[in-house]
This record gives sequence, structure tokens and C-alpha cells, in this order.
Amino acid sequence: MALDGFVISNIVYELNQTILNAKISKIAQPENDELLFTCKGSNGQFRLAMSASASLPFLYLTGQNKPSPMTAPNFCMVLRKHIANGRIVKIYQPHMERIIHFDIEHLDEMGDLCRKTLIVELMGKHSNIIFCDENDMILDSIKHISAQVSSVREVLPGRTYFIPAQQDKMNPLEETAEHFTEHALSKPCGVAKAIYTSYTGISPLAANEFCYRADVDGDAPCASLNEAQKEKLAEVFLAAMIDIREGRFYPNIIMHQDEPVEYAAIPLTSYASDTVVSYDSISEVLENYYAQRS
Repeated sequence: MALDGFVISNIVYELNQTILNAKISKIAQPENDELLFTCKGSNGQFRLAMSASASLPFLYLTGQNKPSPMTAPNFCMVLRKHIANGRIVKIYQPHMERIIHFDIEHLDEMGDLCRKTLIVELMGKHSNIIFCDENDMILDSIKHISAQVSSVREVLPGRTYFIPAQQDKMNPLEETAEHFTEHALSKPCGVAKAIYTSYTGISPLAANEFCYRADVDGDAPCASLNEAQKEKLAEVFLAAMIDIREGRFYPNIIMHQDEPVEYAAIPLTSYASDTVVSYDSISEVLENYYAQRS
């Protein structure tokens, strides 16, 4: 599966069309690593489900409710204290990362307007949901990560939040054709690997799709490409970035013998058309995919 930067961009786009400026009317924590928000706005009522599960992290709009424990966990209580009845004023994805920020305005105990940020990191086994104040100080998180667990980054109350380092990966939305061919396609490895190891948010699935569209073997060494092939790859890659910037997404699930095997927010032309099921909503894709996989 590919919960990559394209899928996250599609989720953020969808949320900005539905729950931006909505009020958070209910906060629940049905599972240890899962939250369920009920949001009410001018577009109606929506439920937003999110999970920091190491095996199946997710975030999507859902029509389903889930029972919650009689006693709310500590993290849920912290969120209720600060942002119950708060308003979601900004939803964004930094640098094509697999991260979504929710900026939330609320009134404090004195009646003053404050802003907090809920950060949902959808990064496989490193997934987390982190709650910060306006100065990026962590107030709490659904998973506490100490120095004994991670030498890279502590996620604990009182620590300053920062995005984990991405090993010099670049933001693909800022790429140019010239730099793409000079940087990504100069690596001593296969073409697809060179692409997904050079940029944030690009999955192997997406990288191989770009190679297919450019009629290039994704396993071929970068050094074997001629100038025409490099130019075509750059053209395909940058066209996908334009689609993201302009809000053009293609939510779909790849089926194999009635089983979902992949999902994406870009067209997967490398698959036979009869295996591709298209959807109007990326939330529908994720909810259906995870329901069948779990």
C-alpha cells in the first residue's frame, strides 16, 4: 500500500473542502492509538478518524461511530481540556511529508483566544499524534517516545516539536526539470529507487508509475538513460507535481481477485484498467481499503 505524500495531499485537499473552520464538538479515543473527532460546520457534521497504529496508520472522514471506553485516556482528556469546541482554522501538509497539521483556535480559561496544533504523523511504525502549543512545545502525544526508545527525537511533554530528518530528501513540489535530471537521475542505483530516495512523499509505487509513463524500466541503472529518457521522466514527474498544486487527484484502489492490493491518489496506468476501482473521495478509498485489510 502507498500512504505516501500524494495520498496525504489528497486527504488535506478533501479536509479543506469539508471541515476547515468547523467546530470540534466531540473528541473520543476508542483505541489506545486512535482518535475520533466529530466536527460541525457550515457543510454539516463530519467524523474524522485517525490512527497512529504502527501497522495500519490512517486518517479519513467516516460515517461510522465507534464505542469509547467508559473512562477517557489521558491524551483524550488533554485534548478535551484544550480544544473541545475549538475551531479548525488551518489544515496543511509540510513539504509533501506524510504529516498533517491541524491549527485549532479555542478560548482558554480566561476567555482569551489561543491557538494549538494537532500534528498527525502517518509514518508506519513511527506514526504518532502530537499536540503542541503555539510555540511548538509538545503538550502531550498519543505515544510517548523517550531517548531510550529513539536517539533521533524525543516526543514527550515539554520538548520542542520538530519534523524527523528525511536524510537530505527534497520537497518534490519545488523541483525543476534541470535539477531533477542532474540530482535524482545521477544516483548509482535503479531509476525508480533514485526517485523515491531523493524526495519526500514519493513511494516506490509512485516512482515505478512515473517510470512506466515515461516508458523507462524502473530497475534500469540511472547511468543507462539517454537524454531523451531523462527529459521524459522529468516531464512526467513535474506534471504530477502540477496536479497536486492544482488539486487534481484520482483516488483509486487496485483489486486482485476481489482483494484490495494497492491504493493511490494518482492514476496507476501500469495496472490493467479492469483492476482499478475509482472513487470520488480519498476517505472512501482509505475506509474501504482498511476495512477489507483488517
